[in-house]
Amino acid sequence: MRFFQRFTIFLFVFFSFIATKPLFAAPTLTDRSRVEQWREDLRYLAAELPKRHKNLFHTMTREQFDTAVRELDARLATLTDNQVAMELGRLVAMIGDGHTRLIPLFEPSLKFRLFPLKTYWFKEGIFVQAADKAYADAVGGRIVAIDGTPIEQVVAKLAPYIPKENDMGLRNVVTLYMNSPEVLQAVGLISDLEKVAFSIENKGVRKTFEISPKGFATALVDKPIGTDWIDARAGSVNPTPLWMKGGRPGYWGESGGYWYEYIKDSRLLYVQLNQVQDKPDQTLAAFMQEVETFAKSNDVDKLVMDLRLNGGGNNGLVPLIIRPIIQLEKIDQRGHFFVIIGRQTFSAAQNLVNAIEKYTNAVFVGEPTGSHVNMYGDARRFILPNSKITVRASTLWHQDNIELDKRTWTPPDVAAALTFADYSQNIDTAMQAILNYKPQSPLRDTAMALFQANDLKSFRAKAIEFKNNPVNQYQSIEADINSFGYRLVSLQKMDDAIEMFKLNVELYPNSANAYDSLGEAYANTGKRDEAIKSYEKALKIDPALASSRDALAKLKGN
Repeated sequence: MRFFQRFTIFLFVFFSFIATKPLFAAPTLTDRSRVEQWREDLRYLAAELPKRHKNLFHTMTREQFDTAVRELDARLATLTDNQVAMELGRLVAMIGDGHTRLIPLFEPSLKFRLFPLKTYWFKEGIFVQAADKAYADAVGGRIVAIDGTPIEQVVAKLAPYIPKENDMGLRNVVTLYMNSPEVLQAVGLISDLEKVAFSIENKGVRKTFEISPKGFATALVDKPIGTDWIDARAGSVNPTPLWMKGGRPGYWGESGGYWYEYIKDSRLLYVQLNQVQDKPDQTLAAFMQEVETFAKSNDVDKLVMDLRLNGGGNNGLVPLIIRPIIQLEKIDQRGHFFVIIGRQTFSAAQNLVNAIEKYTNAVFVGEPTGSHVNMYGDARRFILPNSKITVRASTLWHQDNIELDKRTWTPPDVAAALTFADYSQNIDTAMQAILNYKPQSPLRDTAMALFQANDLKSFRAKAIEFKNNPVNQYQSIEADINSFGYRLVSLQKMDDAIEMFKLNVELYPNSANAYDSLGEAYANTGKRDEAIKSYEKALKIDPALASSRDALAKLKGN
C-alpha cells in the first residue's frame, strides 16, 4: 500500500506559523462565472469518484450520493469559498474509507488558517498541549466549548466532514479541523473569523480566551515548536519518554523513520517503527535484521514494537518485518512481545498489525487502530479542474483476513490510552502498562473450566469482573457468552441457558444479537411474552435483524 501521502504527518505536527496578515477572504459566490466554476468542479467530482474508486458505494447507496450532490449543487450560489470546499470534503467523506479524501485545510489556494494552539484528544478530553506564549494560561487546560458550543457538539458537527474509518480516525483528525477558523465558520460554529472564544478549564477554573489565527495550514513545517511556545510538559522533572524521542519530525520528537534502544535495567528492547517504508540510508529489511541480531546477542527479555505513529507505507515490506520477529522464539511469547497501536496506526501499518496478529504471540497495547482490518486503499489522486483541489480515491481492496472479519479496527489486548496527566509529566501510559503487565490465563480458558464444572455463579462473577476492568475496555466477551449459552441449550439446560443469555444482555445492552438469543431461549421454553419483549428490544437496536423480525412475526401470528 502506498504511503499515506504524509497525511498523518500533517495532522499533529508541532508547527511554526507564518506571522503575516491573513490573505484569506470568503466572498459569497454571487458571480455567475464563479458559481459555474464550482458547479463544474462538483460535477467532475461526482462523475470521477465512481469511476476511480474500487467500490464507491460500499457504505452508501448511489441514490444517497446523487442526492447529496444535487443538494450541494442547489446551494452553491449561497456559499463562500471555504464553505463550498468543506462541503466537497463532506461529500467525499461520505464514502467511508480513510484513504479517499478531500482536505481543504491543505489546499494553498484556499488559505485556511490555524490558531496558535496544539491540541490533542486525551483520555480525559481535548486539551491544549502547547500554545503561543500569548496564550500561556491556556496551556494544560481542557477545551470545554468553542464560541459557546460545547466541545462534544463541536466534534459532532465536524465529524461528517472528516475522512475516517472509525472513531479513532475521528480522534486523530478532529482536533486539527477545530483549530481552523475557516473550518469552524464553514460548518456554522462561528461567525467572526478573526477572534474566536475558547472556553478552557484549567485546574478547576474555567476561563474564556479570545484567540486569533496566526499563519496558514499549508505553512506547517516539520520542526519542533519555537521558543515563543509554551508546552504543558515544560515543568516535568521526568526525561522525555522514548516514544516522543523518535517521533516524526516536528510532531512528538525530532527524528523519524525507525530506530531502537535497549533499556538494560528492564532487559527491554524498544523498537519504534514510524513507517512501513525504506529510509534513504537504510532499508527496513536491514533494520529488522539488525534488531534480530541485537536481540539474540543481548540479554533481552521483552521486545516492544511501537506502531502508534505509523501511518503506513508499502505493505509489500510487511513480511520483511514479521520474519525476524518469528525467528526470536524466546521473545515471540505472550508477555514478552508487545506491540503498541493507536489512532495513527493506519494503511500499511494496519496490514502489519494484521500479520502480527496472525503469525505472532504479541500482546497489543494502547488504543484501537485508525483503520479497518480489511480496507480500501492505494489511493490515486485527481485534480478538480477549476479550484485545483486535490482529491484522492482508493483503487484497491485489501483483504488480509476472511470476508467475515468486519472489524472496524484492531483492538488492544490492554487498553492504555494516553492521559493528559501522564503526558504533562513525561510518562508514557502504554509503556507503563507494559512494564506492569502480568500474564493471565485468557478469560475463555477460565470460563471454560468453570463452565465444565457447572459453576455458573463463578462464571458470571468472572465475566462481570472482566467486562468492568478498564484494561479490557476494547475486548468483547459477548460472543463467548453467547456460545456458552447455546452449549447449555444443546445440553437441554434451558434455565441455565436463559441465565447465560440474560448475563449477555446485562453486559452488552446495545447488542441486538444478545437480545435475539435471549428471545430464542424464551421462545423455546414457551415463555411467549418474555420472548416477544426480547425480540422487540433486538429490533429497536437493529430494525434490519431478520431473525428477530421473523421470530416476532411468528410469535404474534402475523
